Amino acid sequence: MTVSIDRAGRVVIPKDIRDRLSLAADAELDIDLDGDTIRLVPVRQAGRRAIDIDGLPVLERVDGHTTTDADVQRWRDADQR
Repeated sequence: MTVSIDRAGRVVIPKDIRDRLSLAADAELDIDLDGDTIRLVPVRQAGRRAIDIDGLPVLERVDGHTTTDADVQRWRDADQR
């Protein structure tokens, strides 16, 4: 896949790659130079693991945090905008 650099030095990461890596607007990337190779690595926050419960993927529990139905509805509404 080939991309171009614009006059401001920006490179657009193709949508297919952003989708596969779950990169959204404002995602942070580390940039490294190795010889003549440029490497972009997504900065990921330490997150919860997905575990298997009765054959279904479920996010690992976080002690001291409770997610309510209202939280889930708010996230769904925000995602649909």
